[in-house]
Amino acid sequence: MESDSRSGWVLGLSLIEVMLLLLFAGMMVYVADTVEGKGQDGRPIVDDARDIDGGLQARLETVMEKNSDLEKQLNEMTFLVNEVKGMVGAKGTAKESFQEAVENLKRGYALCERNNNTLIEASVQNGVETVAVIGDIPPDLRVSLTKGDQTSDLEEIVSFLQDVYQYEKDRNCRFTYRLKYATDKDYRRARQAFEKYFYPEK
Repeated sequence: MESDSRSGWVLGLSLIEVMLLLLFAGMMVYVADTVEGKGQDGRPIVDDARDIDGGLQARLETVMEKNSDLEKQLNEMTFLVNEVKGMVGAKGTAKESFQEAVENLKRGYALCERNNNTLIEASVQNGVETVAVIGDIPPDLRVSLTKGDQTSDLEEIVSFLQDVYQYEKDRNCRFTYRLKYATDKDYRRARQAFEKYFYPEK
């Protein structure tokens, strides 16, 4: 009886081992078939990779082409801006520099002082001329009058105006002046006398 039991147990164990071996063999066959199938017909995987690489390359080429076009346009615009800058006499490429240059072209001369260009107040009252210095005198402008001075002496006025004019001529600039007058005749006389050297204050 014990012999029969052992025989049955061995037989059952052998059947289990056989089933496991068959299952393992089946799995191996499946894996081998899969690998072999991909080895024989592996082109879709390679083609997909090539398609991805080709797409990335195409995008890269498109971006590089656009970048090249933008660089070309930037160079053309930079050249144009520099040409206009030279034509109008702008000191820089900022908007303010061009606006200042355009204003200078309208006037004919640049401002001698950017912040406060009004140098004198000229007053003509019934034919009597008076000049008062109301602006800062630049350090390199050698004149007999200083800020706050006032004179009605014609010789002193003429000497002052000539010195200012020489300064403007050397620097290709113009100061502005403020005008006070009593009559229309005073107005015309003042403009004729002072606007040889100054721009009228606006």
